[in-house]
Amino acid sequence: MANSLWTIEEFACPRCGMNYSATKEEHTEKHSGSFRCSVCKAEVHAWADNHHFFDWKAIQSRPPVFGRRWGVSQM
Repeated sequence: MANSLWTIEEFACPRCGMNYSATKEEHTEKHSGSFRCSVCKAEVHAWADNHHFFDWKAIQSRPPVFGRRWGVSQM
């Protein structure tokens, strides 16, 4: 669609918490669809409106690090 508006949106799987991003494109006609988690197969997002989501990607995030830092002495 010419002159369409695209935005990047983020979603989290309601079951396992995996994070995803997708491109949302506005349309003049209705589109419907859904996306399922690649890890646990739960439905992450479904739509039926004047937009479409595509280019789904898993968001790579660093896991939290717990504990003490190396080389730090405790006194």
